[in-house]
Amino acid sequence: MKTALFVPFLLAAVLPAQDREFGVPVTTTLTEIRAEPEAYKNVKVKFTIQFASLGKISNPFFTKFTPTDYANFYAWAEEQPIWQQGAYEDLFGMLFLSKTHDKLEMLYQLKVYERVNVTGVIRNTFQNTPWIEVLDFESAGGRLDTAVLAHLYRGEKLMEQRLWQRAIAELTLAPGSGVPEQAQRAAHRNLGICLLRIGESQKAISYLQAAANLTKGVDRELEELLATAKSQPDQAIDRTVDSGSLRDSERPMWEAFEGDKTAARTSKLTR
Repeated sequence: MKTALFVPFLLAAVLPAQDREFGVPVTTTLTEIRAEPEAYKNVKVKFTIQFASLGKISNPFFTKFTPTDYANFYAWAEEQPIWQQGAYEDLFGMLFLSKTHDKLEMLYQLKVYERVNVTGVIRNTFQNTPWIEVLDFESAGGRLDTAVLAHLYRGEKLMEQRLWQRAIAELTLAPGSGVPEQAQRAAHRNLGICLLRIGESQKAISYLQAAANLTKGVDRELEELLATAKSQPDQAIDRTVDSGSLRDSERPMWEAFEGDKTAARTSKLTR
């Protein structure tokens, strides 16, 4: 009798996690998973990443993710602006694919910055970090490259120094064929700000609106910029002169990721 009562109790404890694992995955982001790993534990999830590299994690606690049985890899969340130093250095390395998986060779062939749709399950959490078993993955299309990252990086550095014309020259080279929406949005937004600062309000509106069209959710700052450009553009003009200059000797960290450091050809954005 005790055994008969104990078995249903065990099933009740196990089945909810199994249902979540083998049911429809929860669409989320890697950023959200990293922020609340316990909330996603044993949950089947789907999110998009930017591939960084293969890795080799040694296990600091008991887990099935041994190097013998699983391939480990690093990535950035799709939404991370990796042309910014802080975001670029914030890699996530707790992604694991079984070495018996039929897509193992595809994993080994992924290129840096390639966008990938991942389906997985958060198996463990350790020191507030999720350990994710990848059940499946597929290409999401589009990827950044060193040239685009460099243009966005330099453009934002020039904006910090209020060198608006030089920033515009960099940022117009950023968007091109296959550039992900996140980067396109940043380029449009920053171009709109630069044009607004030099008094080109109509061009600024065009770029800011393009950025708004690529925005997922609400961006109140972007909405305020658009409203200013349309109603009070004179208030946004930068009337100061900054004599500072960007230190060209600073090399972006991402150049170390690509063996071929030859700048890729980019298309000039026109509007």
